[in-house]
Amino acid sequence: MRIPSLNWRAAATKFWSAVPCRRFGQRSAALPMRRYTNEAGGETQGGGRCVAVDPKRQQGDAHQHARGKTRKPAIPARRSAAVCLAMSLLAAATPLAGAQTLLEGEFGEIDLGRELIGMTHFPTVTELREAVREPQFRCVMMLKLYGDGEHNHHLPIWSADGKRLALQRSKLGTNVSKLLVYPMLSQAEPNALSPETDVYEYMFRWGRNSETAFVFARTQSGGNATQICYCGDGATIEVRTPVSGQYFYPSLYERTDGVRWLAFEHQGQVLHQAWDGGTQEEHVVADGSEPRWSADGKRLLMSRRRGDGPSAAYDVAVRSLKDQTDAIAPVAEGVVRSPVWSPDEQAVAFYVRGVREGDPWQIRVSRLDREPAPTTVIADVVVNPDYKSEGPCWEPSSSRLWCFSHQHRRQEYYPFVVAEISSGRAVLVDYPQRCTNPNDLALNPRTEVPEIAFVGRDGATQDVFIVLLNHY
Repeated sequence: MRIPSLNWRAAATKFWSAVPCRRFGQRSAALPMRRYTNEAGGETQGGGRCVAVDPKRQQGDAHQHARGKTRKPAIPARRSAAVCLAMSLLAAATPLAGAQTLLEGEFGEIDLGRELIGMTHFPTVTELREAVREPQFRCVMMLKLYGDGEHNHHLPIWSADGKRLALQRSKLGTNVSKLLVYPMLSQAEPNALSPETDVYEYMFRWGRNSETAFVFARTQSGGNATQICYCGDGATIEVRTPVSGQYFYPSLYERTDGVRWLAFEHQGQVLHQAWDGGTQEEHVVADGSEPRWSADGKRLLMSRRRGDGPSAAYDVAVRSLKDQTDAIAPVAEGVVRSPVWSPDEQAVAFYVRGVREGDPWQIRVSRLDREPAPTTVIADVVVNPDYKSEGPCWEPSSSRLWCFSHQHRRQEYYPFVVAEISSGRAVLVDYPQRCTNPNDLALNPRTEVPEIAFVGRDGATQDVFIVLLNHY
């Protein structure tokens, strides 16, 4: 079966109908593919269970439920995981030109498109079932998401729903940076955020409590001013800060009543801007940098510097906007950057290094509600030297952190390092050694199986790769 260009849902629908099972044992919100057509002819949006049943059986289930009985899932959890993984792989292998094909006898000939790395064919269901039964992490598929041979790419950032991806592109040998966005991962190439060529764009961040909005920082060519820009519909860009001055690290929260909250840094202070239509208010929150909104919009996470001079200490703080109080994760002498919430927002993770420029970076974690004193989870980690990373990469369960570490490098190859928060135990996970010097690891926050985006050097340029593993 040939997948038409940019129409992978049709292939996924055929794939689903060919799977000999009645339903997943896991929620569909976990899949990179959020929308599919079920056997009853309707469409189901991700967020509930994936169900594919015939109408008569569905009616029978309703009668059973009315009598206080429910049917058990028709497939074991491991088989469910295999199907989830298969669907994830189909969704990830978005169709382009020049493709691999499935082995014959599984689902017919499916032309996948993107180059598969380290494998000769798309995994069969039998192979996927074997993979999810293995207790160890294992790479099931790797592909190159994007690279043009002319630019370096940095900081892939998943949207909260896992459907979209943003990244940064820099021109070799020039001081140029552009932001690119995949509004749909089925696109062959990402869209440039703006057609302007004389601007330096960076510090991209998806909005909280919003499906489409995002913010970023922009510097005009030859100018000293850095402005914060807002985009609510994916197309129209609004400048939210004055034309002069330096404004950094934007974070956006959209309220359900239409009011937008923007936090950013200006002259060593975190500012809070609220606007709705033509009305705007702005005030100082606290001395600090790199603010991040909580999911409910009631708290701001930030890094704060104590004192002056080369040995100044830093704290990571969570400011309650209602009570105007701070929960502090104190850090001794050193440099702090990129604090991030855990997915359940019960902890924060951040990078720390000594005061000397060459000191190794560590990932520390603080549970502000119970143990505010941070603990080191992973040492000598790889961080982006040119751009402040999105921060340490949390697993959706909030129980582990993923990264690359210089301690485990093998020449120019770095395996994934997966560290347990509770015990500090680390596991190494390999993938095909196609690229070197990887960086900027990001996990899709909405998948049941690890879907990992990262950048690595492939020849002269740094490109974006995707790896899918067998399970968490």
